[in-house]
Amino acid sequence: MKRGLPTTILSIVVGLGLLWYSAGSPAQPPLVTEVDQAVTDDGLHRVDPTIMPAAWVRPEFDLSSYTRVLLMPTSALFREVPERRDDARAGTEEFPLPDDRKEWLTGLWRDAVEARFARNDTLEQYEGDVSNVLVVQGFLVDVVSRIPPVAHGSTYTLVNNPWSAVVVLELRDAETTELLARTIDRRNAQGLLDVGTVWYRTPDLVERWAGVLTERLDELSELGGRPRATPSWWVPTD
Repeated sequence: MKRGLPTTILSIVVGLGLLWYSAGSPAQPPLVTEVDQAVTDDGLHRVDPTIMPAAWVRPEFDLSSYTRVLLMPTSALFREVPERRDDARAGTEEFPLPDDRKEWLTGLWRDAVEARFARNDTLEQYEGDVSNVLVVQGFLVDVVSRIPPVAHGSTYTLVNNPWSAVVVLELRDAETTELLARTIDRRNAQGLLDVGTVWYRTPDLVERWAGVLTERLDELSELGGRPRATPSWWVPTD
């Protein structure tokens, strides 16, 4: 089967992203597999999965000229799950989240990403000259809840694999707005938990999801060559 970006996830990412312009690209580099190639609609080529499991980059991918970074605001998008009657929930694996829970989880995600990246002396909003600035943006998309609503007399006491989501990282050139790289990682919260304790465990889970962004950023920096002036947060976070 040909490997490529999941169409649904890619459309979500495009919808969430800022309206950047993506330019064309020349011939592919050695870091792309010769067999089972995948090229996205926005001109990114898949990295050899033995190097990075789910990454796509420009054929001329090179980060060595970037001396500053700018972290853009993040966002979260939830899978649309229809409401069901109580008597129609038998066998149901996905449950809709109320708006207040969506806002809560989105806030957790934003705080976790900022905690991973924020350094006041590095991630300031640059004005004027944007040359040599690398734009970094992460998204949490296709968030799915398997947590049943608590109702009087409910037979639900345990929930298996309560959460799943897709963590997306994108890198762009600030001056040209060209998309340079994208990584896509599906993450699942595995295990059997009591419904009442799931919410207390969720903040730690979201922090781990945010950690995927810094892990992938470090891997891409190794792939594309580290910046000549390395930001303090570019070192992998424990």
